[in-house]
Amino acid sequence: MGSEVRGPGADVPGPPHVAAPAARAWAVAAASAAATVPAAKAEADAWTIRGWADVAVGCLALDGSGLDGSGLDGSGFAGSARRPARREEPGAFSGLDDVVRSVRVVSGGQHAARLRQLRRFGGPVPPWYPDTRPMAGPIRAIREVVWRAAGLVGEFGERLIAVAARLPHGAACPLVSARQLAWGIRYRPSPSQEHVTLRLPAARRLARRTWMCLPGLPGPGTAIAEVPSSATPIAQQIWRGIHEGAHLDHLSSLARFGCPQAPSPGEFGAGLLLAESYAMAVEILASVECILAGEGRAVGQLGAGLIERVTRLPGGSNPAPEFADLPTLAEVYVLGPLEVLAGGPASAALPAEITRSLHDRWRNACAAFPPAAAFGAAVGELVGRLAD
Repeated sequence: MGSEVRGPGADVPGPPHVAAPAARAWAVAAASAAATVPAAKAEADAWTIRGWADVAVGCLALDGSGLDGSGLDGSGFAGSARRPARREEPGAFSGLDDVVRSVRVVSGGQHAARLRQLRRFGGPVPPWYPDTRPMAGPIRAIREVVWRAAGLVGEFGERLIAVAARLPHGAACPLVSARQLAWGIRYRPSPSQEHVTLRLPAARRLARRTWMCLPGLPGPGTAIAEVPSSATPIAQQIWRGIHEGAHLDHLSSLARFGCPQAPSPGEFGAGLLLAESYAMAVEILASVECILAGEGRAVGQLGAGLIERVTRLPGGSNPAPEFADLPTLAEVYVLGPLEVLAGGPASAALPAEITRSLHDRWRNACAAFPPAAAFGAAVGELVGRLAD
């Protein structure tokens, strides 16, 4: 794995390595979980392959790009240009290979292209991996209730941007994962500090999900990958310090309540939908708390982020190719956080310890910022109608 950097507050030394059999077992479990998604036909195939690409990021961390076969060794490596060393035992990538061969999704378009690029870090791509032809079959349209939710979220995002223009605009955090996560602690209702930060050679366009649970780590087993990115400093500050930080908080909470640690149920399939619902709810809460703290730059970025989640929906004004065949996943970034904030089904399925703190702070934020109260009332009405 790449060089290891302890997260803020994590003072237990990391393991010297993860044995190849343990890395392989993790990959088998993670890739199998990634193939269980709440969707059907073409959408299920797309989602499965996307999940396998996320597993491949973990394989890269555990196998160290095939450099030495030792996994979590802390030695560091400069990038993918170094030639892989021959492993004595099959590791994480071999476990992913076996699941891909057994499930046999034939084609996967853009998701297969990303999976295959990540797999090349571990050597030649096996011939049974999905090819990059588009998946066959129709993809359902976005549901009408999601468009109604999108109207509320987009309008709130625009209000945030307007408010941000009247607030001070300080400098963004340095492009250092630990600094960004430390900044976000004050805006996350259940902050955890037990993660390990890893430096990986895959660019952000490949390593789409950089938060994960891995074997061989202390505590909840949470890790975050620091990867090359072309995003602006403030965009990375929000993405890492609030959104991805909320994912780490959620994974830590699941581990404390006895859920499987690595992989975590919050990483794939229906569990991922809950994870994104929570992280987006934390973003909305943070947008109001940043207003109260006078952080105009962060408020503006959070507002722009809400608008981006709305407009990128398939059929939206700026649809994202990444989600063209993933309507269920695209929807959850919009409707999911509203269910969490209003105490709907997504909220009930999350650990009570994190929703309790979130709801307490959301009530306080609404009391301090009347537009948030109006937004919250409209959200409650929408979510209430879903239960009827």
